[in-house]
Amino acid sequence: MNLGTAKNPVLKPLEDILKGADGIVNLEGPVTEHLPTGKKLKLMNAPEALPQLLNAGVRVAGIANNHALDAGANGPQQTVQALQSAGIKPSGGPVGPAVYSVGGVHIVIAAYDLTRGVPPKLKEELEWESGQGDILVASFHVDGAPSYLPRPGLRSAVKVAVKAGAKIVVAHGTHAIGPVERQGKSVVAWGLGNLVFACDCTKEREGLLLEVSLRGGEIDTASIIPIEAGLQGEPARMSSDPNGVFDLLEGIGSAKLVRKGPRADF
Repeated sequence: MNLGTAKNPVLKPLEDILKGADGIVNLEGPVTEHLPTGKKLKLMNAPEALPQLLNAGVRVAGIANNHALDAGANGPQQTVQALQSAGIKPSGGPVGPAVYSVGGVHIVIAAYDLTRGVPPKLKEELEWESGQGDILVASFHVDGAPSYLPRPGLRSAVKVAVKAGAKIVVAHGTHAIGPVERQGKSVVAWGLGNLVFACDCTKEREGLLLEVSLRGGEIDTASIIPIEAGLQGEPARMSSDPNGVFDLLEGIGSAKLVRKGPRADF
């Protein structure tokens, strides 16, 4: 997700369905007061936009992505400080994994950018991170044209993550949604699509919220909720055709979805 200046309450329409849930997002681009300049596309998130993340239940924001350095070498550290000041835990980049505790369960959130390939020490890092809490969440950012199907590098990273003990594995970055499935005791979402994106660099309106409930150190239930992404300052909202999205997801290889109105279990 990318907030830009976010003058409009872009997450407000989702607050009812998110109420009571503790959220994790990928925050694309640094937190900075001014839009970075340059020939290449650069993203930013205004500091004053961060409170609406907190209001929507976001507690952890991954910052490992291909736009992390858009505000320069100090951008990641500035982003870390801004998120911490807003009451949100950063994950990835200079701070490594975040640990968030809820209901006595310690959740480790590890965020990685796969833009330059699978990190050579991913296996060792994930195995160590898996031992730092009860549940390991592995979040992978990939770059490239929108695609419903996972790229080979992402497939390799997910295989490593599941083997290392990650119970929840998510991917984002191509702006397209992807299949969802169970792999043993792990839940994998191959592409969450867009949530909100301020710049005019994407037209992909399909997005997914992944909702997971935990029982101790194991996954109890897993559901997906289709949304219509908030693009260029528009608010995100519930999908007007969730069954169409469910049909698509099953058509591209998802697990069988148990449909329950605007959401589906798998």
